[in-house]
Amino acid sequence: MVKVSAPGKIHLIGEHAVVYGEPAILAAVGKRLFVEAEKHDAVKYVDLRWETDSKEWAVEDVLESTDRVLELWSHGTQTKDFSPLFNHIKADRYAGYRKAVVGIVMKKLGIKGGVKLAINCEFPTSAGLGSSSALSVAVVTAISELYEKQLSLSQINELSYDLEKIIHGTPSGGDNTASCYGGLIWFQKSSPQNVMMPLKEEISSMPEGFVLVNTREEKSSTGELIQKVRLLEESYRAPRIKEISKLVYEMKVALKSKKYDLMKDIINRDQQLLKELEVSTDEIDSIAEAVRKIGGAAKLCGAGGGGIMLCWHKDKDLLKRTISQLGYEPWETQLGVEGVRIEK
Repeated sequence: MVKVSAPGKIHLIGEHAVVYGEPAILAAVGKRLFVEAEKHDAVKYVDLRWETDSKEWAVEDVLESTDRVLELWSHGTQTKDFSPLFNHIKADRYAGYRKAVVGIVMKKLGIKGGVKLAINCEFPTSAGLGSSSALSVAVVTAISELYEKQLSLSQINELSYDLEKIIHGTPSGGDNTASCYGGLIWFQKSSPQNVMMPLKEEISSMPEGFVLVNTREEKSSTGELIQKVRLLEESYRAPRIKEISKLVYEMKVALKSKKYDLMKDIINRDQQLLKELEVSTDEIDSIAEAVRKIGGAAKLCGAGGGGIMLCWHKDKDLLKRTISQLGYEPWETQLGVEGVRIEK
């Protein structure tokens, strides 16, 4: 048996500006997804995140289903409409997706045998923490290790990106890169190829004191929030996007030089700009204000409109008490943690 883990991720800074070709920094977080793999006559998929969620299929069934999924993805890239793919993979409790996650790895690596996968996770799905990217990276690594295929990190990342395409259509690749390599990732949309650069050598460590908060709001979709910002007057939107971009560069310098008071100020300035772009919420604003009052920093993560927030204070216990007093549960975490790894 092989056991592998991969971390979730957040956008540390650069949300929304990244849509307009500006850089962003992603961070691997200290909450991990685990995959145990062992050889099996068929393909068995046990997801321990949901009670009694277990499926088993013949290897031939998995490979045939994967061919269909890949056809639908290819059709989606041509038509710019991935609805048929998404409808297919969601059917029967995401059976099409689960078969394809295993089937693509088997096809790419020339594996003929079956596998039993058991999946568990320290963080919830649909919370903006990259559960699908962590799953992709961990599954690729677990199956390749089980069948003694020697893959480099770059090969794991490339194959994980293929798995991410099945659930997201045309993802950036930033999430799986953060989960695979760990640490911090510099990401920027670019043509003909996006820039995804690990910052491990420049930024070897991050400060303690980070806490995640789930605001538990009914979240608008990322697409809706991106469109909301795009519909703002360009004369209003553009300078704020450029200011966020400047903060990304400033954040890199602050972290590299370990100027954590500057990091705190950057996080708070970023939150104010995101609020001005109308993607914050009353709940996020109230948490951010309370954290600022005690001398800390807080901002929304991802597209906004609810979901996960990132908070920081030198005194983590004070930060946790403050958040708890507001009625929210603080999740202790580290940023810039190790990427995918084989568990002993």
